[in-house]
Amino acid sequence: MNKKRLFHSTSIRLSAIYLTIVMSISVLFSIGLYRLSYQEIQRGYDRQRGPLQQIIISRGWNVSLEELKENQDQQLNEARVHLIERLVLVNLLILFFGGLLSYFLARNSLRPIEEIHEAQSRFTADASHELKTPITAMKLETELALTDPDLNLDDAKTQLKSNLEELDKLTNLSDSLLRLSRLENNELNLEKIEIDKIIREAIDKVKPLAVNKHQLISYKSETKGLQLSIDKPLILEAFVTILDNAVKYSPDKSKIEVRSDKRGNLLEISFIDKGVGISEPDLPRIFDRFYRADPSRNKNSAQGYGIGLSIAKSAIEAHNGKIDVASVINSGSTFTVKIPVK
Repeated sequence: MNKKRLFHSTSIRLSAIYLTIVMSISVLFSIGLYRLSYQEIQRGYDRQRGPLQQIIISRGWNVSLEELKENQDQQLNEARVHLIERLVLVNLLILFFGGLLSYFLARNSLRPIEEIHEAQSRFTADASHELKTPITAMKLETELALTDPDLNLDDAKTQLKSNLEELDKLTNLSDSLLRLSRLENNELNLEKIEIDKIIREAIDKVKPLAVNKHQLISYKSETKGLQLSIDKPLILEAFVTILDNAVKYSPDKSKIEVRSDKRGNLLEISFIDKGVGISEPDLPRIFDRFYRADPSRNKNSAQGYGIGLSIAKSAIEAHNGKIDVASVINSGSTFTVKIPVK
C-alpha cells in the first residue's frame, strides 16, 4: 500500500471513530430528549382530560368518555410519531454533516504527520543519494587502481589523496546531519554574549576567502554592547554560512555589507552582496535540505551538499528567530536575520 493510500485509509478510519463518538452522543441525547418530551406531552393530555370531561358533561355533548380518551390517545400517538420523525431527521443531518466534519478534522489531524513523514522520506532519499555518490566514486577509482598493472607509488598516493578528500566530505556531511538532528531536538547551550563579537568573528572566518577574491566586507553596527542568550557555535555557523555564500557567489573586487540594528524587541542583521543573485523559482527552496540552485548560480564552482542554509535557518529558528531573503538576478541578494531581544 503506497503512502497516499495509507494516509487516506487512516483518515477514513479516524473519521469513522470521530463520527461514532458524535453519533453515540447524538443518539443518547435524542433518546433522553424523546423520553422527556413524550412524558411532557403525556402530562399535558392528562391535565386536559379532566376539564374536557367536565365541559362535555355540563354541556350535554353526545360524546362518551371512552371516545374522548380514544381520541386523546390517538393524538398522543401522532405527537409521538411526529417527535420520532423529527429526531430521526435531526440525527440523519448530524450523520451527514458530522461525517464531513469528521473527515475534515481527521485530515487536519493527520496532515502534520503526513508532512513530517514526507519530509523524512525526502530527507532519507536525499541523504542516501549524497552519501552514495562519493562512496561510488571512491569504489570505482579504487577498483580501477587495483586492476591497473602499471600502478606506481605516485599514482597510489594520488588515489589515496582523492579518497581522503571524499572521506572529508562525508565527514562534513555526517557532522551537518548531526547538527540538524540536534537542532530538531532543540538542544541549545545558551550563553550571554555580545552579538557584535559573533558577527565580527564570522567576518574574520570568511575574510581569507574574500581576500583571495579581492572583496571587501564592511560592517556597520548599531548594536554595540547588546547581549543575547544564544548558542554561540550554532549562531556563528549560521552567520559564517551566509557570509560564505555571499563571498562565493559575488564577483571579484565586489563589496559585501553587514549591518546590525535593533528594531523594537528584534535584533535585525542584514547581509548584502552584489552577486549573481537567486532566481525567483529557487528563492522558496534555498533553505530546503540538499537543495542547490540552478547551475548558473554555481558558475563559480562552489562546492557543497546544499545543507548549509538549512542548518543556518534551523539554528536561527531554534532561537525563535527568522531568516528572510530578497534577491534579484545579477544584482545581488540580501539575507535578513531577525532574533528576539529578551
